[in-house]
Amino acid sequence: MATKSKKTHKWVTVLRILCILIPAFVLVLCYPKIRKSMDEYDEISNDSECRVESSFVNYAMESCYYLYNSFVESDVPKNLQVFNEYGWIKDYFVLRDNTYYEIEYPSGFQTNGEAPEEAEVVGCLLIKFGANGYLEDISFEGDAIIDLGDARTLYEKAMITTTYFANNVNVYNQTYEKELQINDYIPKDFTMKIVLLEESSEFIYYTHARYYSYESQLLASGAIVLMIIAAIFVAVMAFVLGGFKWQDKLPFEILLGVVAAATAGAVGMFFVVSETCGPKNFPNVSILQYPITDKMWFAILSVLNFFGWAILFFLEYIVFATIRQFLSGPKNYLKNRFLCINFVKWIVKLCKKLFHYVTDIDINEKLNNSIIKIVLFNFIILTACCTLWLFGIIGIVIYSVVLYIVLRKYGERLQKQYHSILNTTREMAQGNLKHSVDSELGVFEPLGKSLSEVQKGFEKAVVEEAKSQNMKTELITNVSHDLKTPLTAIITYVDLLKKEDITDAERKSYIETLEQKSQRLKILIEDLFEISKAQSGNVTMNFMDVDVVSLMKQVCMEMEDKIDKSSLTFRFHYPKDKIVLSLDGEKTFRVFENLLSNALKYAMPNSRVYIDIIDSSEEVMIMFRNISAQELKFEPEKLTERFVRGDASRNSEGSGLGLAIAKSFVELQHGKLNIEVDGDLFKVVIKWSK
Repeated sequence: MATKSKKTHKWVTVLRILCILIPAFVLVLCYPKIRKSMDEYDEISNDSECRVESSFVNYAMESCYYLYNSFVESDVPKNLQVFNEYGWIKDYFVLRDNTYYEIEYPSGFQTNGEAPEEAEVVGCLLIKFGANGYLEDISFEGDAIIDLGDARTLYEKAMITTTYFANNVNVYNQTYEKELQINDYIPKDFTMKIVLLEESSEFIYYTHARYYSYESQLLASGAIVLMIIAAIFVAVMAFVLGGFKWQDKLPFEILLGVVAAATAGAVGMFFVVSETCGPKNFPNVSILQYPITDKMWFAILSVLNFFGWAILFFLEYIVFATIRQFLSGPKNYLKNRFLCINFVKWIVKLCKKLFHYVTDIDINEKLNNSIIKIVLFNFIILTACCTLWLFGIIGIVIYSVVLYIVLRKYGERLQKQYHSILNTTREMAQGNLKHSVDSELGVFEPLGKSLSEVQKGFEKAVVEEAKSQNMKTELITNVSHDLKTPLTAIITYVDLLKKEDITDAERKSYIETLEQKSQRLKILIEDLFEISKAQSGNVTMNFMDVDVVSLMKQVCMEMEDKIDKSSLTFRFHYPKDKIVLSLDGEKTFRVFENLLSNALKYAMPNSRVYIDIIDSSEEVMIMFRNISAQELKFEPEKLTERFVRGDASRNSEGSGLGLAIAKSFVELQHGKLNIEVDGDLFKVVIKWSK
């Protein structure tokens, strides 16, 4: 199932890549058609209607004033031209750079050059001023359309308004304390002929289809529609197929960069396509004496365009796939994709951490360090404020207000924490050990932890005390029962012996029974004293080197009669080599004897008993396993308590102290005795470290 999912994901990824590459390939395939269409639009110019901008007359008139005052000899100071911002100097330079002119005046003839012979002349503007300074003639010769109706209006404005030449004169008079008249500067006996060429793009435009750039030809060819269709196709497929796997973690800020790159790429590709498909001759370049033709240039640029379109559509795909993700879960997107939000959260978290680092006081051990942190932090803030002079005083005032608010809140929080600790102490004093301590106690955190530990200690002590009381009650009951049983039998048989009419055989039988019951009572009392001494630690241990294998065999030999009389089958698994440990031989013998006796008493008749001794590199493990004759309703831990037997009715012989004595003796010899119960399987495991 997982393999099938991986294959599906791979096919979807391949399909996404194809949706990016196919539109780029189709667009490049259409380049020859686009180039042919652009060639057709480049030829549309002959039937266009040529017009001259209305500003051309304005520039020509103002240039007349400027040139007249520049060339005509008069008593007027020539530094009047310095005030060009109020005159026509700027307009003159624009006219000079876009036209050719000739001027005639009483003192001579001037020109800015001759038009090239191959240049196409659009028309010629003639402006003539009479001897009295009036505009005698203004006309235009040529096929272009021009509006000369406002020529005299411009002339009149030049005489009376401050936006024209009159302002130059006024400024000059104010600067040099002169009283010049405007009439002194009006052109007289001055004729200017301005030749307007087709290249004069500043003043000429066409009213019909005329294209001056490859970009305009590309727009007119309709290729832009094909590009829009390709972009729409990529956008639709992005919504249908979704984004790439790595887009799931793409931050929003990076996406903005992708959007900017895609927008710039779209504009750039428009100009690249117009230059690639535009009607022009490519440069003559040869590689190893083999010239690169226009067709080869076109093919090379088309391949480069393919990669450009592929990158552009890839960026577009990312943008629209991300938009799809946003629409499918806006809240989740806004929560997880904004680096600035995560950055702000990080800054806030860092400030809180810094605040707690400075303000958290450890009253347990590090009080001096906490005070130093607060004083040092306060010193840094005040030093920074003092370096700002006047603004520092304002900063100190603001800092003092903020410090008051912070200390106020900190004091309230401290009071709340103190009352929480006090309330917990009162509840504990009244015996309520279940009352929980608040998790956030600030400077009282060590005290809160100590109170929690005290609560747990009290609860454990109460449980242990209750358990101890129950054990004492149960111990008294069990001891009373186990002592009473043989004692009652002894009293009964003593009464029987007092009778005079009994026979010698009966008297002998009664005496044997009295001896058995006395021995049982003796063993019970001895076991009781022995377990008491073992659990109180008042036992003298004689450690020596003991071979546990030999000791186990010795115990089995001494109990051979009991083993043979039972219906049990014993399976022994001993290692061949000796296993020598530092143990008390007598106490260990008693442990093995008690465990074997326990198996003989409580194992199911006609079943097997397994005794294993396992020697490892770190420890020695001795294991006793048998099937219990009675159902074990006790917890395994309780079986090692005093006076607890496998039969709840307590009808079997024994003191009920065998397992308790065995565990105590094992632990006194630095070992562990564990009891495991699995259904009717009873298992005792002893472990001694080497």
